[in-house]
Amino acid sequence: MKFMLVMSVCSFLSGECKAPVQFKPYNSWAECAYAAQLNGLTLLQAEGIENVNKYRLAVKYGCKPVVEM
Repeated sequence: MKFMLVMSVCSFLSGECKAPVQFKPYNSWAECAYAAQLNGLTLLQAEGIENVNKYRLAVKYGCKPVVEM
């Protein structure tokens, strides 16, 4: 089974999240979870340290099963 990584940058102050970003399907849950951790840092860095602190940003992610036909 493959898993699609879906990530969003969210504010812990307002509870709002930016539009989700999808990544390529991964061959296992472990690959997807590892990629989430690595890509999460990149997404936060792109927001800039001031915004991360000001809006208390963090990354929310999910690894969704991909239905293969």
